[in-house]
Amino acid sequence: MGLDNIPHQYACKTQGTAVLEPRTNKETGEALIGEDGEPVFSINCEKTQEAGGCPYKNAFAKSGLEGGAVYGIFGTDCWYRGKWGNYLLEDIGIYDETEGISFYGTLGDASHKSPHECVVLADAISGFLDDEPDYKSPNMEASASDLFYAEWYLRWVAAECGGLDCWY
Repeated sequence: MGLDNIPHQYACKTQGTAVLEPRTNKETGEALIGEDGEPVFSINCEKTQEAGGCPYKNAFAKSGLEGGAVYGIFGTDCWYRGKWGNYLLEDIGIYDETEGISFYGTLGDASHKSPHECVVLADAISGFLDDEPDYKSPNMEASASDLFYAEWYLRWVAAECGGLDCWY
């Protein structure tokens, strides 16, 4: 089973910088209408980024990080491949789903991780990195940059997105 982490609230929509486009039926070209009777819109990430309106890209550019990003299955920049994150946590020996030290959510259906829970997980990663800042996995193609990114991403979604939704 896969696991992707998605911002609970897209920062570009919250900040009003998202470039939205109507969704259409691929066969007929007609606009899709939601249950509320209104047209359905999707964020065009490429156009949002071109317009300088992607809070994720803007924050990442200022972060000083190099590498480490593992995007979700659809390649959306502000999504994170939580399955990889869980592999990292297992590899460094801190994975503990009962304590919320995983990229799974903590609601009854494990579908959401609150901002506080994201910070708790980021702090757990930071604690490991304090002792092992030059970490290189003996078991997989992972290094400290993967962990520094995961920590940064968790803090970013906690501050900017109301936490994470977990899709699997």
